[in-house]
Amino acid sequence: MNSSFYNESPACHCEESSDNEGKNKQHYRKPIESKRGRPRGSKVSGTKKEVIDLRSLLTRCAQAMANNNTATASEFLKQIRQYSSPYGNATERLAHCFANALEARVAGTGSALYTALTSRRIPAAESLKAYQTYVAACLFKRMSNIFANKSIGRLTREATRIHINDFGIHCGFQWPCLIQGISLRLGGSPLLRITGIDFPLPGFRPADGVEQTGRHLMNYCKRFNVPFECNAIAKKRDTIREKNSGGM
Repeated sequence: MNSSFYNESPACHCEESSDNEGKNKQHYRKPIESKRGRPRGSKVSGTKKEVIDLRSLLTRCAQAMANNNTATASEFLKQIRQYSSPYGNATERLAHCFANALEARVAGTGSALYTALTSRRIPAAESLKAYQTYVAACLFKRMSNIFANKSIGRLTREATRIHINDFGIHCGFQWPCLIQGISLRLGGSPLLRITGIDFPLPGFRPADGVEQTGRHLMNYCKRFNVPFECNAIAKKRDTIREKNSGGM
C-alpha cells in the first residue's frame, strides 16, 4: 500500500541509491584487457559517414508544404527517406515517422492513413507494455503523474467527492495510483468520478475504447473499495462542452 500518499513530498531514495552505488564501486574491478594488434587482412576504413541534419530537412519540407510548394516538398522527402529508417537510431526512426505523415499530406491521404491506424485495435496489455517502456525511459512522465496525483490528494483531503476530467484518457494508466492513495483515507474513501474523453474510434462503436478504460478503472476501484463513477465521452475535443462532463 502507498502509505506515504498524503505526505507533502514523495519519498527520496537518493541516499540509498548513492550508498548502493558506493558498494558497487567497491566490488567492481576493471577487467584486464588484452592488447592485440589489428587482425591480419583488415584495413582501416578511410570513409566517414555523412552527417545529415534531419531536423532541418523536416522543417524545410513542412514549410514547403505550408506554402503549397509540393515539388520542393517532394524533393526534401526524397532526401529524408534516404537518411531515415524505421530501424535506425532514435533520430532516424522519428524522421521516418514524420516523413510518413508529410508524404500523406503531399498525397492528400492523411485521413485514410489516420483511419487505417485507428482501425487497428491495440490490446490494453500491449499499450501497458509500451507505456512502461516509455515511463522507464522518460522519468518526466512518471514525476508529473506523481505530483499531479499527490496534489489532487492534498487538495481534496476532506472532500467527499472528486470529479476529474481527463482529456485524452486512453487507457487511464495515471489513475490506479490515485485510486490506491485515496483508499487509505481515514474515515473511508470519497466518491471518485472520472470523465474520460478521447477521440472516437472508426466503426459502429466509437466509444468502445474509452468505455473499456472505464471498466478497467471500475474493477480497480472495487479492489480497493473506492466508490466510482465513469462518464465515457468519445468526441472531438473542440466539440466538448461543460454539460457533457456532467455534474457531481
